[in-house]
Amino acid sequence: MTAMVYIRLIFVILTLFPFMAFAQAGDVPFNGVVVDANGVGIARAKVAVQGSAKYTTTDKMGRFGLTNIGENSTFILSVKGVRDITLDVGSRKSLKIVINGGEVVDLQDSKEIEDAGWGFVKRRENIPAGMILGEDLRRSHQTDLELALLARVPGLMKINGELTIRGISSVNSSSQALILVDGTEVPSLASVSILEVESVQVIKSASSYGVRGANGVISIILFCLKIL
Repeated sequence: MTAMVYIRLIFVILTLFPFMAFAQAGDVPFNGVVVDANGVGIARAKVAVQGSAKYTTTDKMGRFGLTNIGENSTFILSVKGVRDITLDVGSRKSLKIVINGGEVVDLQDSKEIEDAGWGFVKRRENIPAGMILGEDLRRSHQTDLELALLARVPGLMKINGELTIRGISSVNSSSQALILVDGTEVPSLASVSILEVESVQVIKSASSYGVRGANGVISIILFCLKIL
């Protein structure tokens, strides 16, 4: 094999590596069920991930589903008429939670629940209004973050080179929305790779940002802090 072939092979590997990494780090379902001492499912119980905005509620059979739950995560279980219950997930990949008299009397993983995969619960976790997960943007097969957002976010437009949120009457000479990456203001999305995005939140009413947020805010969180 010639040196030129080796160089081309290395180039292809380096080009594909980010996509390979994300494919390997895809969504992982975490299934659970909340039942009483008689094995009857407890409906409408809230299961929240401590330290996160992620949560879901159980269906009429007591089942719930979440995604990408890290090892040693903690759940906060809220059941009507019962005080909030803290649950340590540990290394479990699923949870069967048995409640009796307002207390958890049994907590164990279940191979049957785990093997149900995505089909266990149709509804996954809830996320804050206006937030889009990076994984959902990448599923669009769009490699440009700006184009992916323009196609996904209702009311987001590009006018005269500026990202504008429809419905906002600008008090400034510019209608450009404030763009934040990990809390740092940037002039555009050109320097942000869609592969690095964990989540994007488009905020139409952003009074907490003062005058800077008068035209709305596009807040981007990356998987790891990037120096811009």
